Amino acid sequence: MMDHGTQAVEDLHKTTAAEKARQARQAASKRSLQKGGVLYASKARAMVKEKQELSEAQQILSTQRALAQLLKAEETKRQRLRKALCIEIRKYGREKAKAKKEKAKTLRHLEEIERAEKAAKRRAEIMYNCI
Repeated sequence: MMDHGTQAVEDLHKTTAAEKARQARQAASKRSLQKGGVLYASKARAMVKEKQELSEAQQILSTQRALAQLLKAEETKRQRLRKALCIEIRKYGREKAKAKKEKAKTLRHLEEIERAEKAAKRRAEIMYNCI
């Protein structure tokens, strides 16, 4: 045996379902195709066809808008990546230039040391020859 609470819940579900079905039937019957005069089948078919074409055109437009948004988003993403790449390239160039300057500076120092050593040797030779 079912208790009264379970029975009440089932009755409520059935009533709600019946109400929704009745509302759907009423909503469907409230549509009007034409106001006044006689509606011929050919005209009704033409109206339905026109409505379908309009619906298809709206779907095409919405698809085009969605595609345009996707393209714009992709372009924005591409621009961000391009900017980041440019920044990295500049950073790499600066680091490379800095390393090149430091290498050149080191070479200059080595050349100066070699010149100083040669000059010291010459002085030593001159002093040795003078003695």
